[in-house]
Amino acid sequence: MIRSRDGVGWTSQLAGFLTLLALVTTGCATKLAQIDTARNAFAAGDAAMAHEVLSEVANGRGRFATPAKLDLAMVDLATGNATAAEQRLRSLRDEFEHASKLAPLHEAAAMVTDDTARRFQPAGYEQVMIRTMLAMCSLVRDGQDAESYINQAAMLQAKLQREHDERRSQVFGEAISDTLTANVHQELALAPYLRGVLREETMRDLDDARRNYQLVSAIQPSFLPAADDLKRATEGVHSQPGHGAVYVFALVGRGPILEAVEAPTTTAAMTVASALMLNESNEKDDVDTLPKITSVKVPSVVIPPSQVAAVTVASYIPTGPDTLPLYELQGATQPLTNVAEMVQKQADAEMPWTIARSVIRQGGKELAVSTARQQLGLEGPMGTLFQFASSTAWTAAETADTRCWGLLPREIQVLRAELPAGNHSVEFAPVNYNGQPIATANRIPVRIHNGRNTYVLVVAPTEKIYVVTARPEGGSGEGLGRSAEGSVLRAEEIGLRDQS
Repeated sequence: MIRSRDGVGWTSQLAGFLTLLALVTTGCATKLAQIDTARNAFAAGDAAMAHEVLSEVANGRGRFATPAKLDLAMVDLATGNATAAEQRLRSLRDEFEHASKLAPLHEAAAMVTDDTARRFQPAGYEQVMIRTMLAMCSLVRDGQDAESYINQAAMLQAKLQREHDERRSQVFGEAISDTLTANVHQELALAPYLRGVLREETMRDLDDARRNYQLVSAIQPSFLPAADDLKRATEGVHSQPGHGAVYVFALVGRGPILEAVEAPTTTAAMTVASALMLNESNEKDDVDTLPKITSVKVPSVVIPPSQVAAVTVASYIPTGPDTLPLYELQGATQPLTNVAEMVQKQADAEMPWTIARSVIRQGGKELAVSTARQQLGLEGPMGTLFQFASSTAWTAAETADTRCWGLLPREIQVLRAELPAGNHSVEFAPVNYNGQPIATANRIPVRIHNGRNTYVLVVAPTEKIYVVTARPEGGSGEGLGRSAEGSVLRAEEIGLRDQS
């Protein structure tokens, strides 16, 4: 029976708290649905709608505001506003770097509710990809900061690997840790490749260019063009006389997103949970308070379907004033960095910690319910029913944190082609895994400079692709984006503004 005079108060407080949880969960679901709508619109070629919806979420300053800003940067970049994309990504990079590792207020809320209550904390791969996309922004502007950005990405990736190794060694021991996960944060092949490309163009430091191309082959043996790159750097020839090189960087496929799933509480996860609790309490007996939980809700990596395998590049070379230009297929982009694989490996490596956090949180909830039961004076069947109902309702309200940067590509691919110096009409077409075109080709003008590089960025989440090139010399340096249908999508036409 209820002995406490405050029993009614406790009961009403508990009911009110669970109602609040339901409202918060509903609000999160609404924002997530908005972001999903925007991502699908972008993949379908409707950048204007994607920008409008994402801006609404980003300006709302809610829990999904930061992921929306990351997605907005990709919309900016794909539609030719590289300046806005670079400024947005730089701002987020600096914000993440200077933010405290743990916000106590948000952390406390997470232990009461779930990880969605925490301030958005980007995963390691998202931090790396911010710097990688900054390099892409620089390439389609003036290229001055591209090497700096990609070096930041490579150094951060190496740092994440060191931190991962140290943490696993502390929990599992060095010998066991080595057998569990080796080279989870694999080196980015894009980093040495881009360094080699930039060195080769200047025709200085060719020894460094050769070393970087050799490193590309070591990291990504399947990237066969590295052999031709190494040969050019060895011979000291950038391109044929009177020719220049066009580099097509393609962001291919729809990249990884997160979805909530039920995951079993593995032995590794419980070992991590015990280590975390012991570290917090310094009391060995406290590890016995871990709840007997068989599964928890966690975010799982999912790759949305996309039939785009690569992007073919063809050129129309002028042959004379009275003759038709010569059509020449230059080839298809080749995978250089598998973003989806990188994300999946890192998520798998982090899973024991993700599960452990949920286990500890649920243990705290069960302890809180037990304390409330004692204060209410509930005993016998009534107490058991209260304990079961309250714990179940509280736990059922918990959801996995699926906030993420959802407009990343599945892969980063590249194609290098040599063309005679001058103006060309270059055609880009998405193809499936059988090499068959799956949409109308997108043709844009490209100017090739003798002995120099020209950079083109193609964003191809599905058959609707976006093509971005640097403006001709004498322009503002801003990129120019075109949709798959070939219509120009300038920044001002979709409500974007240069923030410089």
